[in-house]
Amino acid sequence: TTRDIDSVPISIDDAIDRVGCGKFQSLILLASGFCYCADAMEITLLSFLSTVLKSEWNLTATKAASITSCIFMGQLVGTLALGRLGDKIGRRPVFLLAGAIISVFGVGTAFATGYTSLLVMRAIVGFGIGGTTIPYDIVAEFLPVKQRGVWLLYLGYYWSIGAMLVPVIAYFTFRYGRSW
Repeated sequence: TTRDIDSVPISIDDAIDRVGCGKFQSLILLASGFCYCADAMEITLLSFLSTVLKSEWNLTATKAASITSCIFMGQLVGTLALGRLGDKIGRRPVFLLAGAIISVFGVGTAFATGYTSLLVMRAIVGFGIGGTTIPYDIVAEFLPVKQRGVWLLYLGYYWSIGAMLVPVIAYFTFRYGRSW
């Protein structure tokens, strides 16, 4: 009978395998993918940002390298803090928090008035980037076991797109927007 079948316990993975993939999983992949794309853009931006600011602000090589270093220090702390927080309060709120941190302080970088404020902004962006491990977990948790590998590979495509967008944007910005 139906009642007997409903009372048989199954694992979460078995339940997800039975449900399969659909619109929900596609939306999670899309949201997580955009997060990975933004993460790649932030990391790739470092090579251009350091070079330009070294020239524009007359920074030493050490100070220019510190711009890159502070984002990775922030990322280290962010991964440790936001990963644990995601386990404690749930992945979705931490995913949204990480996205908000990256967005707000990424834009804030454009308004940095000096070297110290730039380092602070980039370190906080790095902290947010540390939370971008959460979307990987979210995608994996909602996929059938047999499809996880392929779908998680798709996240890598988003990273590649983000990494390729920055040089294209930089090309047009440096070529046509230098007078801004």
